[in-house]
Amino acid sequence: MISDLTRGVTEEEPDDLALGDESCHQQVASIQDDVGFDLTNAPGHLIRRAQQVHTSVWTEVVGEELTSSQFAVLNVLYDKPDIDQTTLSQLASLDTSTCQDIVARLKLKGLVERVRDISDGRRWRLRLSENGRQTRAMVVPKVIEVGEILFGAMSLADRADFARLLFDVTRRGDRGQ
Repeated sequence: MISDLTRGVTEEEPDDLALGDESCHQQVASIQDDVGFDLTNAPGHLIRRAQQVHTSVWTEVVGEELTSSQFAVLNVLYDKPDIDQTTLSQLASLDTSTCQDIVARLKLKGLVERVRDISDGRRWRLRLSENGRQTRAMVVPKVIEVGEILFGAMSLADRADFARLLFDVTRRGDRGQ
């Protein structure tokens, strides 16, 4: 593999490979040409593009007042009220600092409330406010519409396969594999 990457590259003195040296750029281009890479089929590129499409459709359908990550937090708190922020971040698949920022924004919007833990006064629990429950209820049909726009052309079997494959990828990432 290394020999494939270095084919056509000659050993030169370091001074000959200065940053602005045209022959250096030609050698790098030659290595890239020899390796070849189809970006259009690269998983990372496709995932990034899919996220761009999702964000565009989300903004068009749901609007800019609530992001998909904020909706995830609202939805988790709807299903599991009175949980701590660490549990929330795990259930919403968000890192703790991102979750903390989202909760702060949702509190400012009046969608999330922090209450003291009854059994441990040092801890805080999170729950939806009445406005948060109403907002979630209004947004759920729009989130379903986003899914229909994104996957409407797929058969139910393809949708299930796609969701399963995405789940497998994210599960591997969660385990650090």
